[in-house]
Amino acid sequence: MDGCLLKYDLLSPFEKKEVGDFIDFLFSKKEQSEGIQNSEYKNRILAVSTWSEDDLKQFEENAKSINKWQPPTW
Repeated sequence: MDGCLLKYDLLSPFEKKEVGDFIDFLFSKKEQSEGIQNSEYKNRILAVSTWSEDDLKQFEENAKSINKWQPPTW
């Protein structure tokens, strides 16, 4: 990092402004990509299905019937 600062100090004021502008550009790209990821995530979460009480009854019935199974004896 010290090498970068030494090189930066050797630049003209115009070149230093260009470096600053480029850094701002990199940060703006990062913020945009993070925003896209968040919106994609929100859309995926909204697309998650929800189960009704009738759907859950099937699981409850299966849970009760699983205890009725008898393992085979050898």
